[in-house]
Amino acid sequence: MGISVLIGLKATFLLLLFIYFKNSSMALIYVPLLHASLVSYLVALASHPAVDLPLLLGKTSDGIFPLWSMIIFGPFLVFIRLFNFLRRLHSREPVYTEVSEGLYVGGWPSSFDNLPPGEPAVVDCTCELPRSSALSKNAYLCVATWDTRAPEPFQIENAVRWACRKRAQRKPVYIHCAYGHGRSVCVMCAVLVALGIADDWKSAEKMIQERRPFIKMNRLHRKNLEEWSKHRTSSTWDGESESESPTSSVTTNASN
Repeated sequence: MGISVLIGLKATFLLLLFIYFKNSSMALIYVPLLHASLVSYLVALASHPAVDLPLLLGKTSDGIFPLWSMIIFGPFLVFIRLFNFLRRLHSREPVYTEVSEGLYVGGWPSSFDNLPPGEPAVVDCTCELPRSSALSKNAYLCVATWDTRAPEPFQIENAVRWACRKRAQRKPVYIHCAYGHGRSVCVMCAVLVALGIADDWKSAEKMIQERRPFIKMNRLHRKNLEEWSKHRTSSTWDGESESESPTSSVTTNASN
């Protein structure tokens, strides 16, 4: 089930609760319910594939939610944090997995215990979760993407270049989304190809799945990876200079 459907159902449930409590004149209950319902409908619309506007939540390039965002979208942001906590509480899957030497993929690192060793450079693929306080000293790149959606080809390319530069500096790289199943795996597939560890993104997906069995890329992830692959003009990254990084016309195509 996509995030737009899930959040849309949640919005409808909250709206029904609002209607129920409104008749009882309990304003302290029904006003917050109306706010939460309207916010959820807005998120459901913005996360629909036809719209796909992760910037709606206002997460900055530093991974921070400004005050206005926390006030407006507070009910949704709190719900996501709670949902993440409960799901992880009942999961037996490790938060992160090393898929190749120095390359890790996984879920949102809520604490230092959830972070791979070696002070890794971090690629954050979420738009709904803040930069964890555990990452305050880590090199950081935000690729804001809705859950169950996929980074655009130019975003994949930007993340690939950044991750390859960090690996050239001998730094480990941790790519994460909420649970390490979709968005982060999509980007990691491209990184494995760019580093010459996998021949193509399909081989990279199989490699990751052998080490992290519960990954689940969807049609959008595969479509954007295929698009990214078509526009790459270099096969591998040798780490010697910026001019030799994986180049692509994807950014230009996207802007056009």
